[in-house]
Amino acid sequence: MYDLWLQIISNSGDANMSRPRSTDPSVALSIAVPQSLKTRLDQELSYTQSRSKWVCHAINEKLNQEFDYTSIPTNQLLGMLHARNVVDYELFTLLKTRVEEIEAGQ
Repeated sequence: MYDLWLQIISNSGDANMSRPRSTDPSVALSIAVPQSLKTRLDQELSYTQSRSKWVCHAINEKLNQEFDYTSIPTNQLLGMLHARNVVDYELFTLLKTRVEEIEAGQ
């Protein structure tokens, strides 16, 4: 009977007692921030809140944000296309002139 009891304990010990491993484990990340930013963050958090969780949430929010392409001025977009050699100088000047005409008409 004692042997059966030892076998039950040894078979059920660590397998049922340990928690499952994370599918996305955390890694240490060392970054430098200005003292004023750290002070603001510390003032935002209560004593029981995790700074790491707060920063992870902020990073996720920023990365998941949709970029508003309408905030880029049209002439800047044209300049970017020309700088990337998507449009040549002739097409760039033609488009720039057309944009100026449209903006003047508004």
